[in-house]
Amino acid sequence: MFQRSDDPVELAVSLANTWDTLEDPPELLKDVETLERFVQRRSLGAAGRLTARDLAAVRAIRNRLREAFAAPDEAAAVEILNDVLYASRANAQLERADGAWHFRYVGMLVDVIAAAAASSLLETIRVDGWDRFGICDAAPCCCVFVDRSRNRSRRFCSELCANRHAQASHRLRTRQSRR
Repeated sequence: MFQRSDDPVELAVSLANTWDTLEDPPELLKDVETLERFVQRRSLGAAGRLTARDLAAVRAIRNRLREAFAAPDEAAAVEILNDVLYASRANAQLERADGAWHFRYVGMLVDVIAAAAASSLLETIRVDGWDRFGICDAAPCCCVFVDRSRNRSRRFCSELCANRHAQASHRLRTRQSRR
């Protein structure tokens, strides 16, 4: 379910996708231990000190990120993400890593998650536009993604959903041709 990545956009997408309607129940951040594994795999800091309060706060951030993907327009998405960033008490620091400068957020873990996720999505909007935000076309999946393809043609959250959608379309065409 969770991948290790230093990519803050992937952090935001992975966090947003911890609510998955294809799962029963859809809540994938089930408990503090699951949140700790998410944090460890993302190298976000020392896990083991998280509480139920942290879990509730991360879930709230997740819900706000999902709102940005479902926003009616770019301005609404920016407003939502700016609110998440503003509410975070994390501080940005510029530091050199792998021969390049990167922003790193410092503060309480929940604030770091909020700041990293919101700022990376805001930067995506600034550079590439809000139309890069997507919700999977393979209903009933409602996972989100950021389209990083050159031709801006991504429609599905994963290859699994793309294949599932293609198979369903094929079965529908086959049924219709038999009539």
